[in-house]
Amino acid sequence: MPDKTTGKLKVFTVLGLAAGLAAGVSTCGGVTDSRESARDKATKATCDRYQTCGLIGTAANATYATYDSCTTVWEANWEQRWPVNTCMAINQGGLNVCLNAIGATDCTNFLDFLTTLGKCEDVDVCQAPPSNPDGG
Repeated sequence: MPDKTTGKLKVFTVLGLAAGLAAGVSTCGGVTDSRESARDKATKATCDRYQTCGLIGTAANATYATYDSCTTVWEANWEQRWPVNTCMAINQGGLNVCLNAIGATDCTNFLDFLTTLGKCEDVDVCQAPPSNPDGG
C-alpha cells in the first residue's frame, strides 16, 4: 500500500504544480530578495517540509531519496514558476506568505498542498518589469 501512496503523492505533486500555475491573487509588499534568493528560500522551505513530513529517505512512502534530490527537483520547479523573463523583482510580502504557507502545509492533505501552491504564484511573489521602462 505505501507504494501506491508514494505514486499518488508524486502524481499529485505534478498535478499540484499545474493547478497552482492557474491560480493566484496579488498581494502587496516591499522588494528585498533577488529572484534567485527567493527561489533558494522556497526550495529550502519546501524540502524542509518534505523532511519534516518524513517524505525524504529510504522509507517506502518517501517522495525523495535524499534532501539533495528534493532540492534539485524543487529548485527547478520554483525556477519554472518564477521565470527570469517575467520575475525581475520579488514582492517580499508575497514571498513571506508563500514561505509561511509552505512551512504550515499539512503533510497528509493534498488540498492543503494545492492551497500552498496557490499562495506561491508568480503574480504574488514576482514583480514584472515595467511595460515601458523609458516612460514613453
